[in-house]
Amino acid sequence: MRKKDDIIQAIRENDRKDKVYVHPVLSLETAAKYISAFANGNGGDIILGISDDGINLHIKKYKFAVQLEKAKKLLNVDVECIVDNVQYNGELLPYISINKSKELVKVQEIPYIFNKNREVVEMKIHKVFLSYSHADRDLADLVEKSLNSQKEISVSRDINVNDYRDDLDEFMKTIRQHDFIVSIVTRKYLTSLNCMYEITESMKDSDFSKKLLFIVIDKEDAQFYTSENIYDMEAGIYDSDKRLDYVIHWDKKYRQMKEKLKNADLPYEFVTEYTMDIRKLVSIVPSASQFMNLLKNKIGSTFNQIQKDDFKILIDVIREK
Repeated sequence: MRKKDDIIQAIRENDRKDKVYVHPVLSLETAAKYISAFANGNGGDIILGISDDGINLHIKKYKFAVQLEKAKKLLNVDVECIVDNVQYNGELLPYISINKSKELVKVQEIPYIFNKNREVVEMKIHKVFLSYSHADRDLADLVEKSLNSQKEISVSRDINVNDYRDDLDEFMKTIRQHDFIVSIVTRKYLTSLNCMYEITESMKDSDFSKKLLFIVIDKEDAQFYTSENIYDMEAGIYDSDKRLDYVIHWDKKYRQMKEKLKNADLPYEFVTEYTMDIRKLVSIVPSASQFMNLLKNKIGSTFNQIQKDDFKILIDVIREK
């Protein structure tokens, strides 16, 4: 929280960093939006009784009461802020000092932020779908924690929606509604029926290549697994023989399951889940090779490389959209 001397110095130096100057009046809704924007950023100050023409600050009188508590009632969370006054050039100037919030602060369900022109605008929430094999949940936990620490990023995990009983069309709709798909690419990921179904169906989206962000896991990344979860996780996507092995794996699995179902000669209601798996394979088999080539041709980073900077490379790409 800023001290009175900090506010006086800001006025004297025409400092506009994390500051807004208001005259003649501040409405409750505008105050709430400013508080939301500052709280969702690095904190800041609303200084009243000063007219800002973009070049100079002009000291004015401020005749209205600052109704901070009423403005805060428009917010979804309690934001730490204070109201006080400073004397400057013979005028008593009220100010509201707002601290950064750990929670996303909304005004009537809408979060706000300052743009590059210091204007208050609605914050765009970037929806990210995290796709991974449950064998790699240790890595998924770390990625989710880092991305979710950014207020403008909302992460969905397949563990919440990836269920054999879910309607397939509804399931895929939830993925396509996301701005990005972050894939943790391991050997088990590339041989997981549900993971590959997620990806190959998502590939039908014309913007898929722009949405796909992936982390290629190698042997060094074993350090991020708990001891009981370590396995031979290296995907080997840059080896042509291993890529072909994955394609062969899916083609063979499809043929085996189709033949097994045919020989079973059972009523449909007895083999519903099995039939759904075959339906997934119909999508996976022709797309597997295409997906492998896409991974090969795009630049991917290992988990060890990308976590050193707290996943900044992913966060920057997501924010730029």
